[in-house]
Amino acid sequence: RVASLSPPHPEYFLIFLATSSIGAIWLGLNPRHRIGEYRHVVGDCEPSLLFARTRIGDRDYRNELETLTAEVSSIQDFIVLSGDPPISRGIDFESFVRRGAGVTPRELAAARGEVRPEDTALIVYTSGSTGKPKGAMLPHRGLVKCSRVQLRYWNCHPLRVLNYAPIDHVGCVGDISSFCLVGGGSMVFMENHDPAGLLEILERERITWFLAVPTVLHMIMARPELEDRDLSSLQKVCWSGAAAPPAMVREIARRFPVVCNGYGMTETVGSVTFCSTSDGLDALCETIGFPVPEYEVRIGRVDGSTADAGEAGEILVRGDFIMNGYWRRPDAP
Repeated sequence: RVASLSPPHPEYFLIFLATSSIGAIWLGLNPRHRIGEYRHVVGDCEPSLLFARTRIGDRDYRNELETLTAEVSSIQDFIVLSGDPPISRGIDFESFVRRGAGVTPRELAAARGEVRPEDTALIVYTSGSTGKPKGAMLPHRGLVKCSRVQLRYWNCHPLRVLNYAPIDHVGCVGDISSFCLVGGGSMVFMENHDPAGLLEILERERITWFLAVPTVLHMIMARPELEDRDLSSLQKVCWSGAAAPPAMVREIARRFPVVCNGYGMTETVGSVTFCSTSDGLDALCETIGFPVPEYEVRIGRVDGSTADAGEAGEILVRGDFIMNGYWRRPDAP
């Protein structure tokens, strides 16, 4: 396993792609977390390599990283990114890359040739409905299939996306990064997001597709400078992760050509239901959309039987794209 502590930045995605391309398993760490959370995740996953920024914004991580590398015996190398301040147990990224010069093209091709679509590409820790976070093992096939399906419903031409999501979240790695890569798009990274900064980048970079949680959309819509920004490049504004107030949805739909929502979870790798303004504003405001034919989705009762129309139940999803289970917890619910 290979762990990364970083804000959304090209380094994060390059390390993820390099890791997964040779059959290793990648794990993202959230810069907002504290030492207790890092201890649980890193101690549970036991990575061999840890790539990290030692300073992000005003926060210095050196003491916490020293503690982790001392406590977690699996960590063979700690690599400091972006020319950040070093720690005693670490090496700089350039030195790490030079060590890789001894790997031949044949050895690299052999490692990549053994990777199977069903293999786990990354672990995403999610609390779900039980105690401490569990590591959901997400397969290569799931990331690619969910990205292809999402492109059918949320694609733009050209595809230009803004990525400001935390790298430990499936929304960053799957819904944004993998989606953009599979779609052949361009991705703009934003390390420290704020509503005013988001608006400035959306305008300057001519972003065409924007995914956010409703809280972020609310903050953007409340900015006084919104009226002065040229956001005519935005073709689709999408949200997921929570219900959005109907008044806000209607205001967003008034301003932008297409507004979309979707529903998914870490364990399904991507969204499994979709809705847009073409389905009507009532559906967009009051539902999480429609299950798409590419996936098996139904509403089930407690006993597992299919619920009748109008009957409450659980959303059940089945397919070869969902997670491979929880890391070291094969029987976990």
